Amino acid sequence: MTSNDPYKSFREFPLSVRIAQRSWITAVAIPLVLIRVIAKLKVPWVVQSIFGISGLFALVGYVSTCWVLVRYPYIGMVDSSDGDLYSKYVDQLGALVKKLLGLCAVVCLCFALVAPLRDGKLTGLDILWLLYGGSTLLFLLFLLLRFNRFDHPAVATLLRCTLGFGIPLFPLFVPALLVGSQRAKRLLDEAQEQIR
Repeated sequence: MTSNDPYKSFREFPLSVRIAQRSWITAVAIPLVLIRVIAKLKVPWVVQSIFGISGLFALVGYVSTCWVLVRYPYIGMVDSSDGDLYSKYVDQLGALVKKLLGLCAVVCLCFALVAPLRDGKLTGLDILWLLYGGSTLLFLLFLLLRFNRFDHPAVATLLRCTLGFGIPLFPLFVPALLVGSQRAKRLLDEAQEQIR
């Protein structure tokens, strides 16, 4: 890597970013890879153990992503030259494919949000779902219509660390995202002042 190279080696990224990415992909891959084994197993504790291990990886991914959002909220603005799963797989998807996937997710989420309203009886769980799903819907619309990684570095960091798997879990990341956004704004303003 030369000084003129705009990309940074992924090995130079903070360890927590690498742990977050690997944890999320492992948490999703374990059930997907073992789905045939899980379907054939008649022993419930084995299935529960497989999902428990996957859940532990998701928990590690969640905690490390929150840490990265607070500590390194600007990582989403940095391009990687190698080893970064986000750059390798998610960024390679065309903008049209991302928009179509996002639009499908918005339509499905709208149907899921309307479902509890059909019978007219709202329980506490329904209200909780409407709040959670509604905030996720707003986040999806933001990603589809306004998101730019240089204008919203903390959101870009969330997407990079979770490989996009954090989108349905967005409400859980809100506190870390708010702190990270404020910190990124402050750090970028300080950097602008030093340049002047």
